[in-house]
Amino acid sequence: MNWGKAIALSLIGFAAMLATLFVIGSRHMESLVTEEYYAEELRYQERIDAQARAHALSAPVRFDAADDRIVLGFPVELAGKTITGTLTLLRPNDAKGDRTITIGPLTDAQFASSPLGMATGRYDASLDWQVDGVSYHSSDKLVVQ
Repeated sequence: MNWGKAIALSLIGFAAMLATLFVIGSRHMESLVTEEYYAEELRYQERIDAQARAHALSAPVRFDAADDRIVLGFPVELAGKTITGTLTLLRPNDAKGDRTITIGPLTDAQFASSPLGMATGRYDASLDWQVDGVSYHSSDKLVVQ
């Protein structure tokens, strides 16, 4: 075999490898955390302030997953105040398993969802909530078994 044939076979092999990688990569769907990432970025400072207010409370919000339900426990100093909010559950490996749950209005410091039919695995829980017009943000990792 001469140099010309070796170079030609190397280039053909390289092109075949690139084509294979392209086909494999185009079949793999990668889901985004959110489709509205630009709008989320614009609200980022508001979220930082809301997290700081949540950390200033006497205790963090408690996230529990039990019996196909999500249970939230708010700090005791909020008992008797009206709590509203939105709980977003993001499943990192499958966007079809994402859930959004509306919270409240609550007057006690406890919330339990209705049965959700969630698949077992890890979820990223993000809670945006309000008490007396003041916004808070809490997040945690949940494992549904």
